[in-house]
Amino acid sequence: MAARQDRAARRLAEREQVSGEIRMPARAAARRGGRTGSSRPAASARAETPAGGSADGTGSGGRSPVSARARVPERTISGRMIVLTVVALVVLSFLVPTVRTYVQQRGELGELESEISAAQQEQDELQDQIARWDDPEYIRQQARERVDLVMPGEKRYHVVGDLDAQDEGGPTPADGEVRHDLPWAEALWDSLVRSAVD
Repeated sequence: MAARQDRAARRLAEREQVSGEIRMPARAAARRGGRTGSSRPAASARAETPAGGSADGTGSGGRSPVSARARVPERTISGRMIVLTVVALVVLSFLVPTVRTYVQQRGELGELESEISAAQQEQDELQDQIARWDDPEYIRQQARERVDLVMPGEKRYHVVGDLDAQDEGGPTPADGEVRHDLPWAEALWDSLVRSAVD
């Protein structure tokens, strides 16, 4: 039984010494270590108190030595947590501009794809027009409509002074006035007729 009490007293003394080293500065721990002595038995170190001190370890100088019974507050933030937080912040600082650039480039890519599809559609329409010009019948039709050409052996008549247009009450041009509402071929013919009449 006595051996068990001695072991418990030794453990308590070791705890007091370790907790004192944790809580007290190095100089105070050296002074305390010199005062109590590390080679003394645990029971005598525990029994000795400063002059005028109480049994719970409070001295007359107002200082209280750290006891193993007093709770040492745990560290709420560990070093590993700080390192992980710093690493996460560094990774985020690299990722945020990269993600922003990626999103911006995806938007530009979508706009360019829509422009490409519109240009492709316009190109298809132009290819259709080019393919139409390979058709001889389409060429003949355009020659008749645009420049008033006729095939050999065909006759083309120009009616000057359309009676239906005058009956509808359209404006009749004066004798010396040039008409601008006609196609260029008819306007040319009209000006030739007017110059011959005048």
